[in-house]
Amino acid sequence: MKALLLSVLLTLSPLVADAGMTSGDINISLTILPTCQVNAAHTGTSVTCASRTMSLPHISEKLLTSVPGISVGSKLVTVEW
Repeated sequence: MKALLLSVLLTLSPLVADAGMTSGDINISLTILPTCQVNAAHTGTSVTCASRTMSLPHISEKLLTSVPGISVGSKLVTVEW
């Protein structure tokens, strides 16, 4: 059984070596968006971005329940674009 497995592995090993020697191009682009600042205040959360052309994010706030290790009145703020 070991000899059979070894022979199969040795047979497939040139395929792995060929895959490492192939070359090609990948057409990708990277867009870096301007930074935004999240302002979390007691009155509400707002987002200020350097570019006014960006779409406004969806902001949701959820008051966290009393859990050991989380202070009372803590909230989870989620900002989604």
